[in-house]
Formats: sequence, C-alpha cells, structure tokens
Amino acid sequence: MNRRRCYTLSRPDAVNVAHVVERCHVLGPGDRFVIWGQGCPLRCPGCHNPDFLPFVDATWMTIGELEGRILATRGIEGVTFVGGEPFAQARALGVLAQRVRRAGLSVMVYSGFMLEELLSGVVPDAMWLLYSADLLMDGPYRRDLPTQKPWRGSDNQRLIALTSRYADQVEVWNQPLGQEFEVRVRADGTLEVLGIPPVGWKDDASGMESGAGQKPGRRNRWEGSSR
Repeated sequence: MNRRRCYTLSRPDAVNVAHVVERCHVLGPGDRFVIWGQGCPLRCPGCHNPDFLPFVDATWMTIGELEGRILATRGIEGVTFVGGEPFAQARALGVLAQRVRRAGLSVMVYSGFMLEELLSGVVPDAMWLLYSADLLMDGPYRRDLPTQKPWRGSDNQRLIALTSRYADQVEVWNQPLGQEFEVRVRADGTLEVLGIPPVGWKDDASGMESGAGQKPGRRNRWEGSSR
C-alpha cells in the first residue's frame, strides 16, 4: 500500500473552511449542508478544487459556529464534508459529525485516501471522523477513469456504508445510475459548479457563462458516457 502522510492542522476546536453551501443536491443523499475544508496533502492530477489544496488559513470556524449554522438549515437530510482533504481535520470534523448526528442528521465524508489507509494509522486522528460518519466516499480522483456512478469524480472511488443508516442502499448507489451537477450564478455573475461535471460540460452548456437562460440552482443531469 502507498502510505501517504497526511499533514494535519492544529486546531481541534475549529475547522479551516474553504467554502460552505447550505443546501446541495449532488453530494450525497437528499439535501445536504456541504463544508469544504482547506488543505490537502494529496495532489491528484486534474483535481476539481486546486484552490483548496494549500495548507493556508482560509476561514476558521469553531465547531459550535458550524453546528449552529447546520441545525438552523431546515429540511436537510445531512451534512457532507469535502475538500481539500477532510481527514486532514479529522478530529474537529469528527466532533462536529457527532453533534449533528445526535440531532438526527446523517454525515457523509469524501477522502482521497482509501479506507484501508485510514484504518492503518497513516492519517493521524482518522478514527475520530470514521467513527462519526455514516458514509465514506474513498479513493483518489483519477481523471482517466470517468464514471456514471453518482456523487463521485472517477470510477475507482467507492461509496462505503460506515453505519446501518444507508447500508441497504449503498449497493445501488455504487451502480452507474448517471451523474448530476448543479450550476449556480453568483451575484457577481460568475458561476459556481457543485458536484462533478463531465468533461466538455461547458460546450454542452454554451450560453451559461453569459447568463443566457440560466437560473441559479438549476440542476443538469448527464447520462451515458462522459464527454
């Protein structure tokens, strides 16, 4: 196994947050509150979030602040942690996950590490987050392995049930059901893309960047082979 060292951040009481979306449809089951962490020790070629890789100060938010925002968001099914690498902040995110699960929400975590690596001790404090999550999407992004399996960027990535909450549905979600992503228009006219768009999506969505016919929060479904 390629044992890669994960450089952890130093605040167990707060999360270094790169971005937050309070309601998203394409990064796990149901409507989800999504937190992107800042910092990742891995360098997957073609990473969709290169700005979130450096270990620099983004926005530090305490566990209590994040918990308050999450619980104030009505109608969500759960919380998703992405990055960056969430396991670089496993202790703080693990505590946050425990709190929101006690409130009845589910927790899904993405990681560029394999589950076997996380269990082996290569990532310090990984158990804090593993034992606090319901779903894990593991494995590095491989741009040479496009996929039609939901919620992931490449076909090698595995959705794994860590609790019984979704255990009877994971087998279905690991099938090529088709991909979805969201495109939203910010107030300044720039686009925000959530989920994993297929190669060539901008060509298929020509006119979006000029705002033609594009409404914030529009969902685009793509089926068949990646472009």
